Amino acid sequence: MTKWRRATGVAVTVSGALCLSACAGDSGASGGGTAPASRAAGSPSAAPVSMEQYGATLKSAVDPLETELADLAKAKAYKGLQGRVGDVKAAVTQAAAKLRPVAPPAEVVQEHTGLVSALGRFESVVGGLGGEVGSRNLCTGAAVRAKIGDADGTGALRSAMAAVQAKVPGGRRTLKLPAAGQKPGSRPSNGALIRSGGGGNGRLTVDNSGGSDDALVTLSKGGKPKMSVYVRHGKKHTVNGVPDGTYTVFFTGGTAWDGAAKAFGRECAFQKFEDPLKYTTTTTATHIRYSTWRITLQEVVGGNARTSDVNPDDFPE
Repeated sequence: MTKWRRATGVAVTVSGALCLSACAGDSGASGGGTAPASRAAGSPSAAPVSMEQYGATLKSAVDPLETELADLAKAKAYKGLQGRVGDVKAAVTQAAAKLRPVAPPAEVVQEHTGLVSALGRFESVVGGLGGEVGSRNLCTGAAVRAKIGDADGTGALRSAMAAVQAKVPGGRRTLKLPAAGQKPGSRPSNGALIRSGGGGNGRLTVDNSGGSDDALVTLSKGGKPKMSVYVRHGKKHTVNGVPDGTYTVFFTGGTAWDGAAKAFGRECAFQKFEDPLKYTTTTTATHIRYSTWRITLQEVVGGNARTSDVNPDDFPE
């Protein structure tokens, strides 16, 4: 996939330019990783716990992990995503640490050993995702959960939990893990208003005909997004009805559109124009004059406005 290139001094007057920077990388976790070697589950000198005690310990170990996975599902855009992944990683580490020293009932020794091993593999999966979020290869909670769901280590944990639960009388429900085979949502149509804030006379033309990725262009005022338009790569679109005001223009590009987050789920980039766009309307007895701006999402000769990278935490949501 061709990545966004960083512009070195592109601009907008009546005509402008932008090239979003590449932020992706493939340094993530493989689902098939194995955890570091650890001591065997249980202590050879400890007396086995009762099945009732084992069930209670299993619940106390796994419930916090399920809670953090559910919280990850609530994550929308990139902001705060790294912390949520870290919380899942901490929860699986704690679950393994709680179950590893347990001497299980004789009926579930083999299944318990398999579960501890599977938790180690799952820990490796989640640990690798932190790097993928950091490199912005994964950019929304939905994209992270989809990656988790397809990992081999997640499949191993599903099977291990099911095997244990089959042996625990009246046991708790199986741990809810992200489903395999999740697909990103469909791309919006070219020119779709993701956020509408019309009511004025101004016009904004976005030209992405030379781009290799779809883009979301946002007009922000006072730190809040007022209007966002989706422009597919290879296309252009004119937005009508921009209200008067002075706007900062933010751009994000990527793949795997996440409609719930209103953001790209993978390979995301965040930039803005340093110079704002000013929209004004002047009315005379015979004319109405209003502002029109045109921006181009690839470098062009003659651009005269600077662009800069944006910390995702500062990107308007």
